[in-house]
Amino acid sequence: NLRNLTLSSPLCGRRQAVRGPAFMFNARGTSLTSEEERFLDATEYGNIPVVRKMLDESSTLNVNCVDYMGQNGLQLAVGNEHLEVTELLLRRDNLARIGDALLLAISKGYVRIVEAILSHPSFFTSERLTRSPCELQDDDFYSYDEDGTRFSPDITPIILAAHCQKYEVVHMLLMKGARIERPHDYFCKCADCTEKQRKDSFSHSRSRINAYRGLASPAYLSLSSEDPVLTALELSNELAKLANIEKEFKNDYRKLSMQCKDFVVGVLDLCRDTEEVEAILNGDISAELEEGQHHRSLLSRVKLAIKYEVKKFVAHPNCQQQLLTIWYENLSGLREQAIAVKCLVVLVVALGLPLLAVGYWFAPCSKVRSCVSW
Repeated sequence: NLRNLTLSSPLCGRRQAVRGPAFMFNARGTSLTSEEERFLDATEYGNIPVVRKMLDESSTLNVNCVDYMGQNGLQLAVGNEHLEVTELLLRRDNLARIGDALLLAISKGYVRIVEAILSHPSFFTSERLTRSPCELQDDDFYSYDEDGTRFSPDITPIILAAHCQKYEVVHMLLMKGARIERPHDYFCKCADCTEKQRKDSFSHSRSRINAYRGLASPAYLSLSSEDPVLTALELSNELAKLANIEKEFKNDYRKLSMQCKDFVVGVLDLCRDTEEVEAILNGDISAELEEGQHHRSLLSRVKLAIKYEVKKFVAHPNCQQQLLTIWYENLSGLREQAIAVKCLVVLVVALGLPLLAVGYWFAPCSKVRSCVSW
């Protein structure tokens, strides 16, 4: 059955290499009763009447039985996008591998199935969404066994949705209270980090990269942050620093840093008018604006972009147009003049600056102010 070999993406693939061909002929695949085989076939092919009849009438049916690939009925129904069968199965008590089914639905982008699974009583609290599979490995929520699991043990539903750029799913999970926990500092010596580093340093590093990949996702940045531009700029700088610290994953962190910078540039691309451009370039001005200061002169996000060397953002046409507008604000007619005239004006202003300063001192509200400020 080649269909089962392509259920998951490269990001979320099964570790087939450690199984070997003998896995298909082990006891788990041959111990199924005829009733269980019929049940799994019905869930796989979306035979709603048969599934409903077996769930209602059979008292001996094990709804958590698995096929030779280790997939139960719920996983088969989700993998083949059978919404009605999934809803029937979710009504049963003691249903196993609901977490695996959720991750599978997210990876395939089945939004309606994700919504149906999230309505299950298991998700009435956000604990199931915030804890990773490795933290719940003693539970039957995920399929941990000697053959491994379909998904990486550090992947939570919100991280997977962010990786796959599923905006609707990310929004649903955020509304449920799910968040991506920011990894601790690389040199953190807390008990948790020390234990993870000692137990498996590679898995610890990969879990950090997976978390940062989720944080740097445009879907997560745009939906989880009140100021996504500021968040993206700061995250890009943090990732650039990590690229120099974790040399072995330098390329990964550099790509994520560039992804954050591209996100900021993409937001600037979406601006439709001057007001929106000003909002992006200035950010939240309520705490920074002083009495009598014009908000257009703050340009806090531009200054931050210069500090973090986000050249594409500063050189963007929308940003440059706004900067030129501010530059020529008090001398609007000068912008259309020839270069020779502009140079002459600059020379005159530079030579007369002491006199203009004295004039501004005596008459701060006169037209002299515009020359001095320019």
